[in-house]
Order: sequence, then structure tokens, then C-alpha cells
Amino acid sequence: MNKKYLICNLKSNMVNDELIVFEKNISSLINKNNLELVICPPSPFFYLFQGQSYILGSQEISMYGKGAYTGEVCAPQLKSLNVKYSLIGHSESRQILKETEKSMISKIKQSLSNNIIPIFFIGETKEENENNLTKNIIEKELLTIFDNLTPTERNKMIIAYEPIWSIGTGLIPTPSELLSLITYIKQILSTKYYINIPILYGGSINIDNIDTISQIANLDGIVLGESSTNYQILKEIYQKYQKII
Repeated sequence: MNKKYLICNLKSNMVNDELIVFEKNISSLINKNNLELVICPPSPFFYLFQGQSYILGSQEISMYGKGAYTGEVCAPQLKSLNVKYSLIGHSESRQILKETEKSMISKIKQSLSNNIIPIFFIGETKEENENNLTKNIIEKELLTIFDNLTPTERNKMIIAYEPIWSIGTGLIPTPSELLSLITYIKQILSTKYYINIPILYGGSINIDNIDTISQIANLDGIVLGESSTNYQILKEIYQKYQKII
């Protein structure tokens, strides 16, 4: 896989006027064919993000299709707005919104049936990491979902490894740890499901560590949270990442 991914999760940040300026700025970025820049804005503002220099992603997606589901944003609606990717299973959704395995599987299937590519998040807590349970958690989270998907569905997934203890803390795995864990994830998917799909890393990526993270040989892309909400920081990370890949 030659393509690399840079996913920007804007979360619940910025309001209308700020996002208008942000979108104008990112539209000026010079696109590189082998780097997929994906912007995931807050859902009320999809209408602002219809530029050509990036791909549109959704931070959330309903587990239901069209129908009487007040407050839900369904996959056909997202597809009609040119959404190409959906974030599913993010730790904040699991912890704050009490996301369940059943709902995550349903959301993945809704996404895929509407040609939206799911970016599925996995990762361990600080306590699990300190107790050397990282690989156990990774395997459990992968098998729980992938055992419930068809071979065709599995092949269309993207995995984002984002350790929960790294989000917003400034702490990241060492290069050797990250290399080992990405390799482990790929081995599970290859051995159990005979697939080779993109594996991304997210968690406290910034200007200071992007060079180190980008040089992880088997990493297919990165996920930015807070760093993506500041255009100047995002631009610098984007330009650095382009040069390395």
C-alpha cells in the first residue's frame, strides 16, 4: 500500500466563523497524490467542507439507516454530502457515549453499505498498558469486530491504533514500541483474516514528534486531534509528513 493517510478529527471545536476561515486555509494546501488528507469537522458544518484539496470524513455515524431516528445522522445522508470516511469506536465515544460492540458493528456495516470507509479505533488504557495488557486488548478489540464482518467488509476497513493514555497527554509510545504494535496488529489481521489493510497511529502527535512517528516503517498514516484544530500547526505537520513519505 503506497497511499498514506492524514486524518484530522476536529472534535467539538470551533464555531461557524472560525470553521469558514479554517476551511479556506486548508483548501490552499498543495495536495500530494499519495497522501489522503481527511478532514472530520463537527457534523453541523459539513456544508462548509466541500473543497478539492481534502476528503471529507464524519466523526460519527448512525447505527440505523433512514427513518424515525430523531437526532441521528445516517449513512445515506452522509454519503449525499460527499463523506468518504467515518470514525468509529473512538475512545471518547466508548467512554462518554457508552458505545457498545453491537452499535460499532452496526455502524461499520451502515458505513460500508453506503461506500463510506470506516476508520475503527483500538487502544488500551494507562492501567492496561502498565499491566502489560496492551496486546491482549488489541487482539480482543480486533476479534470482537472482525469476527462479525464478512471477508469483503474486512478488506475495506482502516484501523487506527490510539492508546487512550496518549490522548491529550503529550505521551506517546517509543518508536520501537510503536513498530512492534503496528506489526502485531498486521500479523493478527493477516493470520486470522488474510487481509492487509491500512494501520494508522493517533495520540499526542505534534510538530516535535511528527518526524519520529512518520519514520515508523510499517505505519500507513496518522490521526490528529488537537493539533489539527490549529491551521498553522496542521500545515507544518502536513508539510513535514509529505516530505518524509
